[in-house]
Amino acid sequence: MNVTKREMWIIGGAVVLVVVAIVIGYAWRGNSGAGSNAANSSTQSASTTAPHTGVAALVASTTAAVPPGTTVPNKGATSTPSNIAVPVVQGPGNPSGSTSYRSFNISIDGGAYSPSTVIVKQGDTVNLEMTAVDASYAFTQPQYGFNAPIAKGKTQTIQFEASRTGDFTFYCASCGGPSKGPIGHLIVTAN
Repeated sequence: MNVTKREMWIIGGAVVLVVVAIVIGYAWRGNSGAGSNAANSSTQSASTTAPHTGVAALVASTTAAVPPGTTVPNKGATSTPSNIAVPVVQGPGNPSGSTSYRSFNISIDGGAYSPSTVIVKQGDTVNLEMTAVDASYAFTQPQYGFNAPIAKGKTQTIQFEASRTGDFTFYCASCGGPSKGPIGHLIVTAN
Protein backbone atom coordinates (compact mmCIF):
# COMPACT_ATOMS: atom_id res chain seq x y z
CA MET A 1 0.00 0.00 0.00
CA ASN A 2 1.47 3.33 -1.07
CA VAL A 3 0.69 6.29 1.15
CA THR A 4 1.30 9.73 -0.26
CA LYS A 5 2.94 12.52 1.65
CA ARG A 6 -0.39 14.36 1.78
CA GLU A 7 -2.15 11.35 3.30
CA MET A 8 0.60 11.05 5.92
CA TRP A 9 0.06 14.69 6.91
CA ILE A 10 -3.70 14.13 7.18
CA ILE A 11 -3.25 11.02 9.33
CA GLY A 12 -0.66 12.77 11.53
CA GLY A 13 -2.95 15.80 11.95
CA ALA A 14 -5.87 13.57 12.91
CA VAL A 15 -3.77 11.78 15.53
CA VAL A 16 -2.62 15.11 16.99
CA LEU A 17 -6.24 16.37 17.14
CA VAL A 18 -7.39 13.22 18.95
CA VAL A 19 -4.57 13.48 21.49
CA VAL A 20 -5.28 17.19 22.10
CA ALA A 21 -9.01 16.44 22.53
CA ILE A 22 -8.24 13.72 25.09
CA VAL A 23 -5.87 15.97 27.04
CA ILE A 24 -8.35 18.87 27.06
CA GLY A 25 -11.18 16.57 28.10
CA TYR A 26 -9.11 15.11 30.92
CA ALA A 27 -8.03 18.56 32.13
CA TRP A 28 -11.60 19.88 31.97
CA ARG A 29 -12.93 16.88 33.84
CA GLY A 30 -10.24 17.20 36.54
CA ASN A 31 -10.89 20.94 37.06
CA SER A 32 -14.67 20.75 37.06
CA GLY A 33 -14.95 18.40 40.06
CA ALA A 34 -16.15 19.82 43.38
CA GLY A 35 -13.43 21.00 45.70
CA SER A 36 -10.53 20.73 43.26
CA ASN A 37 -9.27 24.21 42.46
CA ALA A 38 -5.63 23.39 41.86
CA ALA A 39 -5.61 25.33 38.58
CA ASN A 40 -7.19 28.44 40.13
CA SER A 41 -5.72 30.88 42.61
CA SER A 42 -8.90 30.79 44.68
CA THR A 43 -9.36 27.98 47.17
CA GLN A 44 -12.18 26.31 49.07
CA SER A 45 -12.36 25.16 52.63
CA ALA A 46 -12.72 21.39 52.88
CA SER A 47 -15.65 21.82 55.27
CA THR A 48 -17.75 23.48 52.54
CA THR A 49 -17.27 20.82 49.86
CA ALA A 50 -19.03 17.56 49.16
CA PRO A 51 -17.44 14.33 50.40
CA HIS A 52 -14.43 13.22 48.35
CA THR A 53 -12.45 10.09 47.85
CA GLY A 54 -8.80 9.45 47.10
CA VAL A 55 -6.51 12.21 45.87
CA ALA A 56 -9.33 14.76 45.47
CA ALA A 57 -10.23 14.35 49.15
CA LEU A 58 -6.62 14.80 50.22
CA VAL A 59 -6.20 17.93 48.09
CA ALA A 60 -9.46 19.40 49.42
CA SER A 61 -8.53 18.55 53.01
CA THR A 62 -5.18 20.33 52.72
CA THR A 63 -6.45 23.63 51.31
CA ALA A 64 -8.30 26.46 53.04
CA ALA A 65 -8.78 30.20 52.66
CA VAL A 66 -6.16 32.59 54.03
CA PRO A 67 -7.12 33.41 57.63
CA PRO A 68 -8.34 37.02 58.01
CA GLY A 69 -5.74 39.46 59.30
CA THR A 70 -2.77 37.34 58.19
CA THR A 71 0.42 39.39 57.86
CA VAL A 72 3.68 38.33 56.24
CA PRO A 73 6.65 38.61 58.62
CA ASN A 74 9.86 40.15 57.32
CA LYS A 75 13.43 39.24 58.24
CA GLY A 76 14.23 40.39 61.76
CA ALA A 77 10.60 40.49 62.95
CA THR A 78 10.53 40.18 66.74
CA SER A 79 6.83 40.26 67.66
CA THR A 80 5.93 37.19 65.58
CA PRO A 81 4.44 34.20 67.48
CA SER A 82 6.90 31.30 67.91
CA ASN A 83 4.92 28.96 65.63
CA ILE A 84 5.35 31.36 62.66
CA ALA A 85 8.61 31.19 60.72
CA VAL A 86 10.55 34.43 60.29
CA PRO A 87 12.77 34.57 57.19
CA VAL A 88 16.48 34.16 57.91
CA VAL A 89 17.23 35.61 54.46
CA GLN A 90 15.03 38.06 52.57
CA GLY A 91 15.69 40.02 49.41
CA PRO A 92 14.08 41.23 46.20
CA GLY A 93 12.52 38.45 44.16
CA ASN A 94 12.47 40.41 40.92
CA PRO A 95 13.89 43.68 39.55
CA SER A 96 10.66 45.60 40.21
CA GLY A 97 10.74 44.63 43.89
CA SER A 98 7.10 43.47 43.86
CA THR A 99 8.05 40.01 45.13
CA SER A 100 10.62 38.73 47.60
CA TYR A 101 12.99 35.84 48.05
CA ARG A 102 12.36 34.43 51.53
CA SER A 103 14.40 31.64 53.13
CA PHE A 104 13.27 29.80 56.27
CA ASN A 105 14.83 27.21 58.59
CA ILE A 106 12.36 24.56 59.75
CA SER A 107 13.27 21.66 62.05
CA ILE A 108 11.29 18.46 62.44
CA ASP A 109 11.74 16.97 65.87
CA GLY A 110 9.51 14.93 68.18
CA GLY A 111 6.87 14.56 65.47
CA ALA A 112 6.44 18.31 64.92
CA TYR A 113 7.55 20.97 62.45
CA SER A 114 9.08 23.97 64.21
CA PRO A 115 8.08 26.61 63.38
CA SER A 116 4.97 25.06 61.88
CA THR A 117 3.64 28.00 59.83
CA VAL A 118 5.29 29.74 56.88
CA ILE A 119 3.62 32.92 55.58
CA VAL A 120 4.63 34.48 52.25
CA LYS A 121 3.14 36.62 49.48
CA GLN A 122 1.95 35.29 46.16
CA GLY A 123 4.81 35.45 43.66
CA ASP A 124 7.53 35.16 46.34
CA THR A 125 10.35 32.68 45.83
CA VAL A 126 10.32 30.46 48.91
CA ASN A 127 13.31 28.51 50.16
CA LEU A 128 12.70 26.02 52.98
CA GLU A 129 15.67 24.42 54.73
CA MET A 130 13.98 21.40 56.36
CA THR A 131 16.07 19.51 58.95
CA ALA A 132 14.99 16.12 60.34
CA VAL A 133 16.42 16.03 63.86
CA ASP A 134 15.37 12.82 65.63
CA ALA A 135 13.99 10.57 62.86
CA SER A 136 13.39 10.44 59.12
CA TYR A 137 10.45 12.52 57.98
CA ALA A 138 8.98 13.95 54.77
CA PHE A 139 7.70 17.28 53.51
CA THR A 140 4.50 16.66 51.56
CA GLN A 141 2.27 19.33 50.04
CA PRO A 142 0.05 18.03 47.19
CA GLN A 143 -1.05 21.35 45.64
CA TYR A 144 2.57 22.40 45.13
CA GLY A 145 3.60 18.86 44.15
CA PHE A 146 6.01 18.10 47.01
CA ASN A 147 6.74 14.78 48.64
CA ALA A 148 10.38 15.13 49.69
CA PRO A 149 11.90 12.59 52.07
CA ILE A 150 14.22 14.00 54.74
CA ALA A 151 16.63 11.54 56.36
CA LYS A 152 17.40 11.73 60.06
CA GLY A 153 20.12 14.29 60.72
CA LYS A 154 19.92 15.71 57.17
CA THR A 155 18.65 18.98 55.73
CA GLN A 156 16.53 19.02 52.57
CA THR A 157 16.24 22.25 50.56
CA ILE A 158 12.82 22.87 49.03
CA GLN A 159 12.47 25.87 46.74
CA PHE A 160 9.44 27.07 44.77
CA GLU A 161 7.44 30.08 43.68
CA ALA A 162 4.34 30.72 45.80
CA SER A 163 1.99 30.82 42.81
CA ARG A 164 -1.38 30.11 44.49
CA THR A 165 -3.03 31.92 47.39
CA GLY A 166 -4.48 29.97 50.27
CA ASP A 167 -3.67 28.12 53.47
CA PHE A 168 -1.97 24.90 52.36
CA THR A 169 -1.39 22.15 54.91
CA PHE A 170 1.92 20.36 54.64
CA TYR A 171 2.60 17.10 56.41
CA CYS A 172 4.77 14.01 56.65
CA ALA A 173 3.38 11.40 54.24
CA SER A 174 5.77 8.73 55.52
CA CYS A 175 4.42 9.30 59.06
CA GLY A 176 0.84 8.48 58.06
CA GLY A 177 -0.42 11.68 56.44
CA PRO A 178 -2.09 14.82 57.75
CA SER A 179 -4.29 12.98 60.27
CA LYS A 180 -1.24 11.40 61.95
CA GLY A 181 1.10 14.42 62.02
CA PRO A 182 3.34 16.26 61.97
CA ILE A 183 1.49 19.01 60.12
CA GLY A 184 2.21 22.61 59.28
CA HIS A 185 0.81 25.42 57.16
CA LEU A 186 2.07 27.32 54.14
CA ILE A 187 -0.04 30.48 53.95
CA VAL A 188 0.23 32.45 50.71
CA THR A 189 -1.40 35.89 50.81
CA ALA A 190 -2.38 37.98 47.79
CA ASN A 191 0.49 40.22 46.75
